[in-house]
Amino acid sequence: MDAQPEKPFIFDWTGRDASALRAAVRKTQEQLAEYLDVSVRTVSRWDTDGTARISNHIQELLDVAYERLTETQVRRFLHALQSGPSAREVTSPVVMAAEMTLMQARIHELQQQLQEKEQQS
Repeated sequence: MDAQPEKPFIFDWTGRDASALRAAVRKTQEQLAEYLDVSVRTVSRWDTDGTARISNHIQELLDVAYERLTETQVRRFLHALQSGPSAREVTSPVVMAAEMTLMQARIHELQQQLQEKEQQS
């Protein structure tokens, strides 16, 4: 039996992440808008603008929905992230390497922040 895929940690939800979540749970824009109590236009914007920022209140609702994903939904979420429009835009290995370096630096920064918070506690 395959091991359950590890869900990536989402620090800040973007339109791309929300769109992948919508695909994972197989909801229409209307259904997700109703669940989150936002306009259909807002959900549509997330689908078309992968860099769209999402309010903290809505991010909390997305967190709850994300935590409830089944194993199959996690696989669909990961697939949607890997095959979505913004994933196809990156073709150069140099660009991918640069993005990986930036991600590693951000991870290191977040780890340091967590350590500092733990030391303060």
